[in-house]
Amino acid sequence: MALALTFGRLPKQAKQASQAFQSPIQTPTQLPYPPPETPTPAGPLATPTVAPTSIPRCTFVARPAPAASATPLEAYRFSEPQVVLTHTSAIGIAGWLPDGQRLLITRRIPGQSREYVEVFNTRTGELQRYGERHSLPGKPVWLAAHQAVAFADVGPDKQVVLRISQGKAESVQTPVSGLTGSFLGVSPDDGQLVFFTQASQNRPEVLDLAQPQRAILPAVLPLMRWSPYRISWHPQGHQIAFYNETGFYLADLPSGRVCEVDLGFEESEARYGKRWAFYAQWSPNGRYLAMLTTVGNLPIRFSDLIILNTLTGEQRLIPPFVYINPGEHYVQDIAWAPNSQVLAVLATVEYRDGTTWEGLYLVDSVTGRTKAMLPRMVFPAGDAGWNLSWSPNGKFLAVTCLYGPLCLIETTSP
Repeated sequence: MALALTFGRLPKQAKQASQAFQSPIQTPTQLPYPPPETPTPAGPLATPTVAPTSIPRCTFVARPAPAASATPLEAYRFSEPQVVLTHTSAIGIAGWLPDGQRLLITRRIPGQSREYVEVFNTRTGELQRYGERHSLPGKPVWLAAHQAVAFADVGPDKQVVLRISQGKAESVQTPVSGLTGSFLGVSPDDGQLVFFTQASQNRPEVLDLAQPQRAILPAVLPLMRWSPYRISWHPQGHQIAFYNETGFYLADLPSGRVCEVDLGFEESEARYGKRWAFYAQWSPNGRYLAMLTTVGNLPIRFSDLIILNTLTGEQRLIPPFVYINPGEHYVQDIAWAPNSQVLAVLATVEYRDGTTWEGLYLVDSVTGRTKAMLPRMVFPAGDAGWNLSWSPNGKFLAVTCLYGPLCLIETTSP
């Protein structure tokens, strides 16, 4: 009940942006978690979690599969990449802002392990700086309701901290310290942030930006092994995906129940172990989950694209695009089109002089068909999730490119 009230309260208070970062953060409160014998409402997820070691498999209510794609891949047209921003070091694409004109990016400070967190206007070329941080794997996130950016950083005491900035040096707040990783999840209404701290360990915490106050979610996950949980919030707000090499888990917010998506177990001469995801994106309508998956420990020796249909539970493994060595292939990045039907994909097509180069493809999430786009061009490889983003109006694909290193590709379809 307390969790439902916490999540239900935010849309009415989201307009209180000016007060969101002025009050001290209250001490986290422990929300009630139903014991095993407590009945919970029925739903598409499996039965309530009893302990982190006994998380049940996710079950999905079988529903009719959607009709075949209305827009064939051949109908899409991509322009040649146009350089919109140059820099002497790496640029990372965190994502588009809702206006389809501005991008949230990071720019590495040359010669340092630090980077700027900025908003780049693709039409005017204007850069607005929201902060500076240590280079970390977790993306900054845009909080549209507050016109602010949230990002993880490393404080003077070497602790990982949460910072929230409204674009001015005096407005940068540090509401949380002691994070166990740099990955953040933001609710669809931009009113809440989810993260993990050393205090809560395998219990995710939520920061209500309108109050502001913290609470511990009633979702119990397995303890982390060697990498923090990544976080992806469902576009409709009722589920959060938590995943790392331990497993891929869906937490149902109204009930607090957690289940595990079974991605399979491979037993062959080349590969042995549980398949796990290292990057995932919900489709804009929340029907599909696109996941980059692998088997075994780091370093990653191959990566596949799996698309999960959450209406039917079907998992579609997209065949490898190109083998650069026997058994070795990589999907490096993904970005959903606004229609939730098509994915843009960067997949490794070449390895030379110690560098991997990516080709650009489209994937139909319904049929699994693929199509190479701009086949004469290659793109430099980067960390998964930082190289590709489709604008919410469908008109542009932002990509890290060879000479940019930030480019825009104009996209058209019927």
